[in-house]
Amino acid sequence: MEPETILESLRVTAAWEVRGDGHWVEAPDLDVRAMARLLLSVEARWVTLTVSPVPGGGFRLLYHWDLAGRLLNIATTVPEGLTQSIADIWPAADWAEREARDYYALEFAGRDELPALMLRPEDEPGLFSRTRELGHDADPADAARVDASRGRRDAGGEP
Repeated sequence: MEPETILESLRVTAAWEVRGDGHWVEAPDLDVRAMARLLLSVEARWVTLTVSPVPGGGFRLLYHWDLAGRLLNIATTVPEGLTQSIADIWPAADWAEREARDYYALEFAGRDELPALMLRPEDEPGLFSRTRELGHDADPADAARVDASRGRRDAGGEP
């Protein structure tokens, strides 16, 4: 299947931007589950998911796929904290979804469990948000440390 046909099938009206590093498209209202099912059906290969905060709230999700040697990069945005999981369609997405939860407290609807990947089970998700709150010089490991009886620790590791 050609990249243009993929966009048509997903009802994405934007066109691909073809760069030296692949095809890129912004699809704000993308049905990520339909995308995952379609790319599975055309034997694409899951590469990874890149998550970044959007100024004013929410997240930009950039799904990377390999289709017969062509890198397809499909971006969408989601409101603060929630998107649909594709891990039941693409099991390899499990790690990326768990990492997004650890780093940004992003939740994935449709999952029975979303265990921590990088954080300890008792740590709050949203490591990058907490690091930003503590200042750019904060050690992310300190931001991850949570004392259940006293709450978050400061950037120096002190309660």
